[in-house]
Amino acid sequence: MIKINSQKKPKALLIWLHGLGADANDFVTFLNNLDLKDIEFILPNAPLRPITMNNGSVMRGWYDIKSFSFEYQDNDGLNESKLFIENLIKERCAVLTSKFKIFLGGFSQGAALSLYTGLSSNLKIDGIISLSGYLPRIMHIKNVDETPIIAIHGDGDDIININIAKKSYVEILKSTSFSFKSYNMAHEVIYDEIEDIKNFLIENI
Repeated sequence: MIKINSQKKPKALLIWLHGLGADANDFVTFLNNLDLKDIEFILPNAPLRPITMNNGSVMRGWYDIKSFSFEYQDNDGLNESKLFIENLIKERCAVLTSKFKIFLGGFSQGAALSLYTGLSSNLKIDGIISLSGYLPRIMHIKNVDETPIIAIHGDGDDIININIAKKSYVEILKSTSFSFKSYNMAHEVIYDEIEDIKNFLIENI
């Protein structure tokens, strides 16, 4: 686990979740480039697990994936990781005495888990950032009108097709707190997204 800007009285806490097969190091430079010193960033590592889609190879993953169609959903894996994220938040809240806002964000599988956790948790989440992700199926979505969400996707994403992503967001498209943006890019992160995320965080702190 990596922490950036660890402090006693942050204005906000952002838990950032990496993608499948990656680790916490992948977004250190990206988050540092936001240049938001009053936000504390926590970047946890997903557990090692066999991923069905990758012939059972063991890698870091927040939950199992069988195919890019996402018809199958690993609810046990999602809920296990959701509980892990909620415990991270509770542990930090127990230490900090000042009031601060809580954001979840991530890339690809990490983005999907951020949305799943933020929209189904009983904890108050003040904003969600989804980069190249999608919204998993949730039995009961909570606080969709109260939780600001920004989702950014690549028109040429060959891992999570943009149409699959858009279709997954159908249930929350009606929310005035939801914003979707696309760029001419593949399954990647580009500089323009730094400004998008920075503005989103500043507006919602």
